[in-house]
Amino acid sequence: MKNNEEMKFTIPYASAVRIKSPYPSSDNYTWHAYVNVKDMPKNIPTEVNPRETNMKTKVAKNLVNSLETSDQSFYKKNRGILFSTKKVINSMGALIVDMGKNNDDDKSKYGILDGGHTYKAIIDNNDTLDDTNVQFVHLEIMTAIDDIDGMASARNSSVQVDDKAIAELANKFEFIKEAIKNEPFSNNISYKQNENKDIDTVDIVRMMYALNIFKYPETSLKQPIQSYSGKSQVLKDYLSEYDRHEKSSSENPYKKLAILLPSMARLYDTIEQDIGQAYKEGTEDGRFGKVKGVEAKPSISKYYKNPISYQVSQGLLFPILGGFRALIKEDDNSVEWEIDPIKIWKKTRVKLVANTISMSRQLGNNPQSAGKSSTLWSQNFDTINTAKMKEQMRQLSKG
Repeated sequence: MKNNEEMKFTIPYASAVRIKSPYPSSDNYTWHAYVNVKDMPKNIPTEVNPRETNMKTKVAKNLVNSLETSDQSFYKKNRGILFSTKKVINSMGALIVDMGKNNDDDKSKYGILDGGHTYKAIIDNNDTLDDTNVQFVHLEIMTAIDDIDGMASARNSSVQVDDKAIAELANKFEFIKEAIKNEPFSNNISYKQNENKDIDTVDIVRMMYALNIFKYPETSLKQPIQSYSGKSQVLKDYLSEYDRHEKSSSENPYKKLAILLPSMARLYDTIEQDIGQAYKEGTEDGRFGKVKGVEAKPSISKYYKNPISYQVSQGLLFPILGGFRALIKEDDNSVEWEIDPIKIWKKTRVKLVANTISMSRQLGNNPQSAGKSSTLWSQNFDTINTAKMKEQMRQLSKG
């Protein structure tokens, strides 16, 4: 598809229904349709989806197996595909789905928000499906989504029910509970499915994953991007390490990192509180609320409920947080901060925020793409590592 060419896709359907928003003042509509998988168009943009597709996982392989099994149940066995679109027209048994133009701006607003693995399984295997194997997929097509990043984050935050529920029943979160028992947010964490709490257990695990010096040491060429883009994968890694070190729990990297959880949470909240001011200090226009992925809306920070001026996409927050693993070291089978992370944040916050917003803009004003950018994660790590070495040299020179 050529640059700036219109992205319109004609999708024949077996059945479809249009539902109007329940709010009288809204003209937004959602379409639900069952579509033969062989009628799914190729090249639908996926940039708005924060999750990378990895077809080597067990879940992805099960998707393909379900697609290839002639039992007419593929559409029942997954949640289908969610589209963000500019406009939808129902025409002669087909939906004409308008996703704007083939440019960075429109691809940051329109495309597949959720169900990227389902879509890839279909497109990769359509040509090899037996003609007698008729399978359908459920499409949910929404127009005029105002908070595209918030919607993408919400729809891609699911974790397999059994993993979390079984982990809690098996007391696999006990050292997390112990580490944060004196923190004010300790009673505001949901460890069980459908608990009505503000903080998910997996959010805690994601912080540790982003700062996991054992899985992502300084010499590693990889970055802990899955802490942003792969919530279920992060939980699986946590459970895998727990089981692997069950007989020698002191060797569990997550148990080692848990001791830093209170300071990790304070760091996360401090970034939330300061990020807007850091942006203003590093740019001439200073209009942080106009940045894609930022909403100028007073709220409270995630863990300590401090007032914040902006709600910021995790695609912008996590590449900053992950860089601070440069300050963590292992000593005598335990971990500690080499230097107070808040102190280094104050010294580097302008550069870290500039790095992050600049990368998001280079990637089409797309915070989801920024959150998945290995280059950005590496830049922020290097920024903090350099600041650490300067601080250590300064302390040495003082004797």
